[in-house]
Amino acid sequence: MGKTGRQIVKANVEEVISDLLKAYADEWLAHYQYWVTAQWIRGIDADTLRPILLKQSEDELKHAEKLARRIIQLGGRPVLDFKDLLAASGCGYIPPPNDPTDIKKVIEDVLKAEECAIKFYSKMVEKYRETDVVTHELFEELLEDEVDDEEEWEKILSKL
Repeated sequence: MGKTGRQIVKANVEEVISDLLKAYADEWLAHYQYWVTAQWIRGIDADTLRPILLKQSEDELKHAEKLARRIIQLGGRPVLDFKDLLAASGCGYIPPPNDPTDIKKVIEDVLKAEECAIKFYSKMVEKYRETDVVTHELFEELLEDEVDDEEEWEKILSKL
């Protein structure tokens, strides 16, 4: 990050990087959760849900990319070893249900993941509102996406 870019960050940069790393890990794990679930599910509603899960998976990966760019801008480095993602995560990972036809459980698990992301991003938006405008804006953008996703999944659940 350039000199002026560093000067406008009033927050502790190591703390910002730590928060960004947590979000980065969460987004990677959500990406995998949705992708692998899309591969796993079977049954009458699976063909309807699969493309939604795959699109969601793609969106979460894009979130991870944005977070990685900000981490690197601040002089940090993203989690480089895949096995370390779970330890860096705040929301964790919810594997697909053992029963690939349990579509309701799939949706409930997605909603749990979205709820965790919304709560975390909401805290981060407030935390960095005055101390790191760029990180604040990033978290605000991600929060908006997660809120939209939650609404979509709640509608899907209500139609089951």
